[in-house]
Amino acid sequence: MDLSVLALQAVNIALYTIDKATGGALERAGADVLDFLKARFQGRLQLERAKEEPKLLEAAIVSEAESDKRFQEDLERLVTRYQQIQNTSNVSQTTESGVNLNVNNNPGTVIGQQIDKQFFR
Repeated sequence: MDLSVLALQAVNIALYTIDKATGGALERAGADVLDFLKARFQGRLQLERAKEEPKLLEAAIVSEAESDKRFQEDLERLVTRYQQIQNTSNVSQTTESGVNLNVNNNPGTVIGQQIDKQFFR
């Protein structure tokens, strides 16, 4: 992944996670990115300030990744995991009556997905 894209994605994930208080796999993956960045920049940069100055965090990530390839690899792994979870949680139902679900790569079961031969009125 290109370093500038990686930094931008990490910043977006961190800012999203700072604003969220709910649970779930996506929030957990985002929290992993945020925790990783907090641990790395502890005492040097306040991530909560990134809401006002996201470019500062992005520049810090790029600088850190250029000097430490291990940091870049670990961050890329976390960002990729977040994106994979984000891509698998797309669920939609398009009809008013009946069950027409579009569940993209969902690892779990969606209510109504296993209907079999039941009849509804």
